[in-house]
Amino acid sequence: MVIGYIRVSTDRQENSVETQKDMLRSYSKIHGIEIDDYFIDFGISGKETTKRQKYNELMELVIGSKITTIITTSLSRWSRNTLDLLNSIEIIKKHNTDLIVIKENTPSLKTPMGQFFTEILGSVYSLERRLTSERTKDVIRNKKVSGKVYSRTPYGFDKDASYLVENSYEQKVLRKIRNLRMKGESYLSISRFLNRNNHKTKTGKKWSKGIVFNLLKIDREIINSSSTNFGFSG
Repeated sequence: MVIGYIRVSTDRQENSVETQKDMLRSYSKIHGIEIDDYFIDFGISGKETTKRQKYNELMELVIGSKITTIITTSLSRWSRNTLDLLNSIEIIKKHNTDLIVIKENTPSLKTPMGQFFTEILGSVYSLERRLTSERTKDVIRNKKVSGKVYSRTPYGFDKDASYLVENSYEQKVLRKIRNLRMKGESYLSISRFLNRNNHKTKTGKKWSKGIVFNLLKIDREIINSSSTNFGFSG
């Protein structure tokens, strides 16, 4: 199944639904591709992937190996966040799906140039992961210095008076959760893995897909508070 993805964040004509649809139709006609359906997110920032319903539905279909090709007009329509872009590329590639970006003219992920493209992204991702680790430590360190009081202790940390300190065991589990999600595992399958291996939540309960989703959302917010973003508009 071939899907055309459209994201509209403003009222500007160049980013309207019809403008993007026209580009997708024109491209598909020239290249002999038939688009089966369009997934459209309205009025949502490219930085907020957790709030983009159609984007998340599309990625779940990719994980379920139900999509062969995704076509979008530009990288700015697909994602404006470095980590989310790299994570999505990894998932798309793993599940033998192709991503075509018209404006940037990115090569098919199934071609030698596409493989080279993903290797470059992989190198960027490796660097970004190391930088993210340092930025996360800086965020926690700065909150300690500022005397930040936490009403609820997030998973991966313990409370020392009014401050957060890393919990080494939970940090190890958290890294595993991140890696599983990056490899394309669904929230449900991750929760089942955690329960199967007797890992407990912060409150000692069993995991559910909702708990995993919320944990990764909070984790992403910490990372994104100082994460590097692409300078795309819209």
